[in-house]
Amino acid sequence: MHFPSLFTPAQRQLLDELKTRDLQERQSGSTDPMRLRALRQGVAEFLCMMALQTGARRIAEFGTSAGYSTIHLAAVAQRMGGRVCTVDKVPEKTAWARRNLEAASLAEVVEFFIGDGMEFAQALPPLLDLVLVDHGIPAFLPAFATVKAKLRPGGLIFVDGWGAEEEGRWDTDPDYRAFGENLGADLGLVSWRMELAGKIHLLAVKP
Repeated sequence: MHFPSLFTPAQRQLLDELKTRDLQERQSGSTDPMRLRALRQGVAEFLCMMALQTGARRIAEFGTSAGYSTIHLAAVAQRMGGRVCTVDKVPEKTAWARRNLEAASLAEVVEFFIGDGMEFAQALPPLLDLVLVDHGIPAFLPAFATVKAKLRPGGLIFVDGWGAEEEGRWDTDPDYRAFGENLGADLGLVSWRMELAGKIHLLAVKP
């Protein structure tokens, strides 16, 4: 798909502004709690393609931040007649994301949650089509079993990663190693580490 055809000019302008801010914050080494921390553009667009290809209507996002990835997912959900449920533990970021989704005319297909991942997972509807994990494995681990049980057959979990030079983190970090071992031992999911946009991610599918 030619991505401008998925977004309106106003949505594309907003995404460009958010991406520019994110790049500036990364280059400056910002440690501000309100730092944007957006997905890389290629990753967000890959998720759009996956959501479109699978006809995703029930989408969950762990880690709203300013809503950059939420806008991508909501644009697909709007076309499919679906919804995005998204959570962040920082109320100020959720308020920021809500303003961005309203500016993008997509707020009506997004349900915002503030809290931890486990409470969010318990509130999610069954038969999820696509789950984006963008707030770190340690925060997601307690919710993993609940999310897996709510995936539909063919449903996807996508875990945002880090630079390819840090691929070994899957084996050296205790939380990431535990998550990988759980996936490897789980006959209910098929998982794959993939390199995309210069980062190592994890994609799991419920067969």
